[in-house]
Amino acid sequence: MLGLKICSPVEVDLSQAFPSFPKRRISIWLGNLIETAGIAFGFLFIYFTNSSLHPVLNIILLLAAWFCFWFFSHCLTHFVLGKILSVKFLFYFVGRSSIVKLNLPAVSSLARRFPVLGIKVENASLQKISPHKRAIMFASGAVASMISPLICVVYAILYLTMWIRVFISVLTAGNIVLTLFFSSKVGDLWKARKPLQA
Repeated sequence: MLGLKICSPVEVDLSQAFPSFPKRRISIWLGNLIETAGIAFGFLFIYFTNSSLHPVLNIILLLAAWFCFWFFSHCLTHFVLGKILSVKFLFYFVGRSSIVKLNLPAVSSLARRFPVLGIKVENASLQKISPHKRAIMFASGAVASMISPLICVVYAILYLTMWIRVFISVLTAGNIVLTLFFSSKVGDLWKARKPLQA
C-alpha cells in the first residue's frame, strides 16, 4: 500500500462513517514509544540485510524496514516538529486514513481496512503560532513518510543487487507520487495549504 497512510494531527470523528471500527486512544508517551520502536525495528531489519543472504530474504527484510520507516516516522515527526514550534498534543489514536474521504472505489475500500496512527493536536496551541509554522507542522508527517524510506534506497544502492535496487527505488518513487497526489487532496499537504490561504 503506497503512501495511503495520511494521518492528520487534527482528530477526525469516524464513528458515524465507520461504526464498526472503534477509535482507540493512546497516551502521548506510549504513542511516541510505539513510533520510536517502529523506526528502531526498521534499522534492525536493515542491519540483518546483507549481500550474503538469499535475495528473497533480503527483499523481505528490506520491505519490512521500508514499511517501518514509512509508517512510524509520520506522526512522530508531527510531534517533534510540533513541540519545536510550541504546539501541544493531547493523545495518539488508532483511526482510518483521510484517503477514505476521496470515495475512490478500490483505494478508499482498501484504506478502510488499514488502521493508522493519528495524533490529536490541542487546537488552542495551534492557533497561537503563525500560519507558516502551522503549515510546517501539518506537512511534516507527509514529508517524513516520503523521505524516510529513502534510507532503504540508499542501503540497497550501496550493498544489494541491481534488481533489489530497482525494485525498492520504484516502490519509493511510487510512494512519493501517490503521497503528493492523495495528501494534497485530503491529507497533511492539503491541511498545510489552508493556513497559507487564509
